[in-house]
Amino acid sequence: MSALPGRSPLAHLDETAAATSRYLAALTVLTDEDLRAPSLLPDWTRGHVVTHIARNADGLRNLLVWARTGVETPQYPSWEQRNRDIDSGSGRPLAEMVADSRASAAAFMEEASRLEGDQWEVPVRTLSSKTPFPARDVLKSRRTEVEVHHADLGTGYTAADWPRDFTEMIIGRVQDDRADGPSMVLSSTDVDGLWKFGEGAGPEIKGTQADLAWWLIGRGDGSGLVSSTGELPRLTKWR
Repeated sequence: MSALPGRSPLAHLDETAAATSRYLAALTVLTDEDLRAPSLLPDWTRGHVVTHIARNADGLRNLLVWARTGVETPQYPSWEQRNRDIDSGSGRPLAEMVADSRASAAAFMEEASRLEGDQWEVPVRTLSSKTPFPARDVLKSRRTEVEVHHADLGTGYTAADWPRDFTEMIIGRVQDDRADGPSMVLSSTDVDGLWKFGEGAGPEIKGTQADLAWWLIGRGDGSGLVSSTGELPRLTKWR
């Protein structure tokens, strides 16, 4: 992932702020009972998802602190602690979760606003990163977490509601991650878009950009998509 030529990382901060505002507004109409209901993610309630998004803000903020200060600041102490924090926070009342979500999101945005110039190019890494990446990409990561997990809540916000530039970005990221296949060509039916995956021949998969993206990241079952062979390729887990 890289910043667009001539584009300030703060432009991505604006997009992240807009996505966060939509997400926080959606939380205010839920109930305690809604949070106990299953999300679209296996074994996670909506409370798990909401807690994860808040703790993700804390973790990615740590990476921005790392970039600003030059002092290595891990995203999370460990995967085990990250999972414990999500589990322990998943059963809280709605009011507590909303307050936590707002505070953690605001702290992330405030830290991002403090970075300047070459600080955005400082290499950082998440717990799962195989190689370091520039701090500017933290903004894309946060936007991805908010947009995708907002849809994972299963409360009416779907991939079809994602801004077009975000949907394109997600497909591009998955295309990079799935460079080894399966071989296929994705063709968007509602906007101009064509993406090739893998080497050699493969089926052409047609559908709306949103349906293609949702399937690519392992959320959808392929509903709304049409394969030239009559069968969709089997995808491994994405991230």
